[in-house]
Amino acid sequence: MSTSIPTQVLQEIEELKKSGRFDEAIRVVNTILSKDPSNEDALLQIADIQYQKGEIEKADKAVNFLNAKKKNDPLGLYIKGVLEMEKNNRENAKTILKKALDLTHGDNHEIIRCYGLCEYWYGNREKGIDYIKTSFKMNNKDAEVIYNLIQLYMLEHDYQNAKKMIDYFNMEHENLIVVDKEMNRYDRKITLFTKAIETNQKK
Repeated sequence: MSTSIPTQVLQEIEELKKSGRFDEAIRVVNTILSKDPSNEDALLQIADIQYQKGEIEKADKAVNFLNAKKKNDPLGLYIKGVLEMEKNNRENAKTILKKALDLTHGDNHEIIRCYGLCEYWYGNREKGIDYIKTSFKMNNKDAEVIYNLIQLYMLEHDYQNAKKMIDYFNMEHENLIVVDKEMNRYDRKITLFTKAIETNQKK
């Protein structure tokens, strides 16, 4: 059986997800799974849809099935790690993402970003920031990476570096890449960070 989704069907699924019509998207994916229950891309789509719906446990089941079927798959491990992060299972998330990191030999900036967040929230704050800085060096147009760096600098009260990254965000705004979130989400958060820095400087 195929492990992919036909381009036209994939486009339909992505449009449904983008418009928030998740149940319809699931029905489309299920037409694929009814013919090919082990289709890996379809299983990943189910996990992504359930994740976007906020139904983490259902997303988890799809990923667990995929990982049981295809052991040591970096993508499956990455998604599992993200789901564990969402459930605040930080130690487990760190272990899973470290495995994905090792399997990709540190070549995937998104896995590095997520692993860095795990290290930071686990208590290894400096190490976590270093990983996200590495992720930024690998892809300096990813809005999520830039946002994470600013967020962690703010938490560390490192307003100088936070301001530098905010300036970079504003300068490169038209060139930034977003994946599963809207740019205005980042704009709102960056505005709040900017105001917080300005307030701090007035003290």
